[in-house]
Amino acid sequence: MVEESKLLSLEEVAHLARVTSRTMRKYLSEKKGPVMTRIGGRVFVRRDHFESWLASCAVSQNAS
Repeated sequence: MVEESKLLSLEEVAHLARVTSRTMRKYLSEKKGPVMTRIGGRVFVRRDHFESWLASCAVSQNAS
């Protein structure tokens, strides 16, 4: 079972990604955001899934 401290709320994920909660909800609904988990109707994201998603969004400085 995942430890509670490894689960991030939608608001925490949005804050860490520096976007609004509304934008993060849009990303999740469009399957552009990190993998989410629903528990009791609330949305959570595992910290490791968030970090992997964030790394996949990185753009190289050498990109043209």
